[in-house]
Amino acid sequence: MVLSASRPPTRDPLVELERRVATDGSRPFITWYDLDRGLRTELSGRTFANWVDKSANLLVSMDVAEFPRVANTVLASHPGHWVGLVWTMAVWQLGGHVLAVGRQELDSTDQLDAAVVGPQDAHPVPGLETIACSLHPLGAGFEDHPSGVTDNVEVLSQPDVHWRVPASRPVCFETESVYGWTDLARVEPSSERLLVIPGDDPWQTVCRTLVAPLLGGGSTVIVVGGEPRQIASVADQERARLDRPKPANE
Repeated sequence: MVLSASRPPTRDPLVELERRVATDGSRPFITWYDLDRGLRTELSGRTFANWVDKSANLLVSMDVAEFPRVANTVLASHPGHWVGLVWTMAVWQLGGHVLAVGRQELDSTDQLDAAVVGPQDAHPVPGLETIACSLHPLGAGFEDHPSGVTDNVEVLSQPDVHWRVPASRPVCFETESVYGWTDLARVEPSSERLLVIPGDDPWQTVCRTLVAPLLGGGSTVIVVGGEPRQIASVADQERARLDRPKPANE
């Protein structure tokens, strides 16, 4: 169960990220592992927020500013990848709406402003500003620039201006279900360092890996791939507790 029905919708993960940067910005916030490829990336709260700000500024430079509706296909194609989480937060900082769908589901671009796609889908979405992400563990770009798209590495040249646009539309996230801004504040907070294995539900993954530690002051170790023995070893090395999602009926 992701939402806490008893908790009043008063806390804002966007405000909590600002607070973390101001008071505890150097502490690890998100640590991402791909055990099958031997990759690891660690982002402090300050580094994560800087990526978010620069990504928001890239949208602004494309004239996609306040209240954008952005298809974030990385959330579906690479669950839990830190780049997908950065883009989710960047859209939210602009008061926008994240659509978490696979690239093959983008048959219609009605009312969409932009699309963020992964390396296997690095070609333009017709009619949309398309940002292609190599998903390099350190945020590097493509070795061969895909034609017709903006390489996500362009965010590094963007200014560090911090955008914070109050949301005025009712939806912040959409998969098979629609979630509003008050749903973000009702996510059960986490003050621990949790190891999370992403699941198939993008909303659940975003809540467990991003929103919960922001609301509770915790941190997340995100692990994809690997065997149980390797995952247990990572948990021990990172001093993280394995977070097992609760059944939906709890």
